[in-house]
Amino acid sequence: MRPVVLVHGLFGHLNDPRILNAIADRNIFAPDLLGYGVYRNSRIEGLTLMEQADHVAGFIRDINLEPVNLVGHSVGGAVSVLLAAHYPELVATLTSVEGNFTLKDAFWSAQVAKQGLAEVEATIAGYKADPDGWISGVGVELNDWTKTLARSWLDNQPATTIKAQARAVVEATGKPEYLEHIRQLMASDMPYHLLAGENSRQGWDVPNWAAESATSNQDIPGTGHLMMAENPEAFGEVIRGNCV
Repeated sequence: MRPVVLVHGLFGHLNDPRILNAIADRNIFAPDLLGYGVYRNSRIEGLTLMEQADHVAGFIRDINLEPVNLVGHSVGGAVSVLLAAHYPELVATLTSVEGNFTLKDAFWSAQVAKQGLAEVEATIAGYKADPDGWISGVGVELNDWTKTLARSWLDNQPATTIKAQARAVVEATGKPEYLEHIRQLMASDMPYHLLAGENSRQGWDVPNWAAESATSNQDIPGTGHLMMAENPEAFGEVIRGNCV
């Protein structure tokens, strides 16, 4: 069974034991992107999404992984598209978990990208002052695990990273070649899966041609954009089913 590599979104990480254990029948890796976690001190001035894709590709190569089952969440879905398009030899399957397709998906990133750093810092400080309110406000039920997860996600990156990553995703997904990458990947032999939360599906701007061309197009009932925090077991079950 091929390994799984999870690529996180704008906030936080996916390197949580409960999330990983939900996919536990194979080797699973959830590296931090540049500017996050162990790479929080990386140079992020002028950061591009392609640099993030290169970073994850380097991670896959450095630990001598065979072609992987690549899973990208939100902004991580866009990083995964670029990785699969430029390094197809590293990707056996791709699962986009409400990954960005268009600028409509990147609406929040677009807002952040336009803000000054002080405004972004103030927003994140507000989230950190009430992490329970932040994560419950996006639909995640509060319990001991999700409370801890919220704090871990908010602490995983500085505001400078959020602003740089937001600008990078707007720049990348606003280019015509981005959707062309997706068309070409879906026309290839590589399985390309779409996964959404039932409650957030309507807000995911998936073009009709992409929905029709995808290998699978599934919803996790009763969940939203942070489905891996709302129902990690159901999330893991779908990911396992998409893997080869």
